[in-house]
This record gives sequence, C-alpha cells and structure tokens, in this order.
Amino acid sequence: MNISWITAESSLTGLIDSNLSIFDKIRVTESDADSDWSNILFTDKEIAGKVLSALDKLEFDFPTLNLRFGWINNEEKDGSIMTTPQRNSLIVGQDRHIVKYLKAPNVKLLHISSQCRGLSTHLAYQRHFTSGVSVDSISLGEMREDLSDSETLMRTAGIIHFHMDAIRYEDSRSEHSPIAGLDIYRTCKLMRLSGLSKRLQLLAINTGDGALNERTADTISTMIWYYLEGQINKEIETMKQKENDIFLVSSKLFEEPIKFVVGHTTGRWWYQHPSTKEYLPCSDKDYKAISMGNLPEAIVSLQH
Repeated sequence: MNISWITAESSLTGLIDSNLSIFDKIRVTESDADSDWSNILFTDKEIAGKVLSALDKLEFDFPTLNLRFGWINNEEKDGSIMTTPQRNSLIVGQDRHIVKYLKAPNVKLLHISSQCRGLSTHLAYQRHFTSGVSVDSISLGEMREDLSDSETLMRTAGIIHFHMDAIRYEDSRSEHSPIAGLDIYRTCKLMRLSGLSKRLQLLAINTGDGALNERTADTISTMIWYYLEGQINKEIETMKQKENDIFLVSSKLFEEPIKFVVGHTTGRWWYQHPSTKEYLPCSDKDYKAISMGNLPEAIVSLQH
C-alpha cells in the first residue's frame, strides 16, 4: 500500500486550506515502529480535504499520541484483498474502497450498519431492512435498551466497519442514512469505546459511494475526535490496579473459580480464562449468568 502522509506542506491544492492549524497541534516523534503511531487514513484526496477541514474546527489536543494523517495513493479497482493498514489505524472512505480492507484473514470483523450484509456479526441493524442475521448480531432497538452486550462485542473485534447508514439522517446528513438510527451521542460513545480497545487493529468509516458533503464531514470529524479520546485513555486500565473490584465465582462448569475484574477507572468487566489465564472482555450480565450456574454465549464465543 502506498500511503502519502499529509503535512502542512503537502501538495493538496484546493482540497486542504493552507491555513489549517491542526498540523501545528500534532505531536510527532521520529519512529520507524508502526505500533508507535495512530494513523488517520483517507481513501482519496477529496475526502481527506473535507474531513481535515472539519477537524480543524475542533479543539484538537492529543499530546500523548503520535498522530499522522495520510491518503492511500493507489489505483487498484479490482476486488482483491488489500493489505490492512498498520495497527492503530482509522480509515475513512467510499464503500468500493473500504470493503477491500475488511477481508483480513483470522481477524474478527464487526459491522455497525442499519442493514446486515451477509451473516457476519452486526450492531445497530434495523429489522425492517434485514431478512437474515447472525445469532450474535444486536439490533438498534436492543442497543437502545442495553449497550453492555454491544460493548463486549466491540472489545473483542479486530476490525470494526462503521457504515454511515447506521446513524440517523438528522445527525449524519448522509444520503445513505435512514430517518431512524443511532444518534450522534451514542455514535460518539461507540467511537470512544473503539479507541479504548487494545484488540482493535482497524476502524473503517464507510461514507458510502458518492461525494461527501460538508455536514457529513462534520459528523465524521466528531467521530474521529472521540475515537482519539479513547486512544489516549486505553492504557489507563490494567488488571493489577489495586482499586479494581475482583469477584471469584465457583461454577460446576470449571474446576477452579472464575475470576472477574471490574476496572476501577472505566467500570468495564473482564474475566480470566480458566485455562490460558488471559483476561477477556465481558459484561456484568455474564458475571450474573455464571453466578446462577449458566454459561453465557458471550463467554463461550470469547474462548475461541
């Protein structure tokens, strides 16, 4: 993949205002390690220009991030599998380009969309747009009632595909959005959760095909801001913090008690896998189910 990194001196005449101050606020440390960077990528120059101009209107101060912006400079038009961008990457682009980055093998993919596209796991789908869904998918109505199961799914995903049609038209102003959908407040919460995830390799924001209007670019810039806020806070919680709450639950299903941890800072739930001792995301509902002698489907799926 050929990425053109964007700076204040980049030659994007007519697409990016030469007076943008956002580049003056980015902390840059020389490093060759991809893991040291948080990347915001765009699939073409026009989208880059509109979103960066919208971001420049926000209070943009993330001093602990090594942040860089770039656009993907390639002309591949076929449907072949594309190389997934570096870890800690967010990519914004049209549907025909975004789908190429969703095919990484052995990486758990989660869609956030108003309609299910295939039988992979979806969040926020609307039943009147959908005929078949996977057993793990969660509808918009279910998300509005309780966000805990959705949060658990997001924390286990390696790639999250956020389609703009998941957001209601009133908040997205996207031609692809229906009148019902996620509002901007819940959307930003989901974006922050994405940024907090240590498992996430790629977050893809799908603008749909067609030109991106300025109002939708404003919405996307707000989404990016909350994703980055999650990024700067994802190291604040460890399983060894003294303030964390710890619960041990005996179960007939396992020889040893199951250890659950509630993060003191974020309030997020984790459980320790009985065999591998790895800490895996869960919710308080999973803890209650184990306490009652049941094995929650969420925990079964997280073990694989």
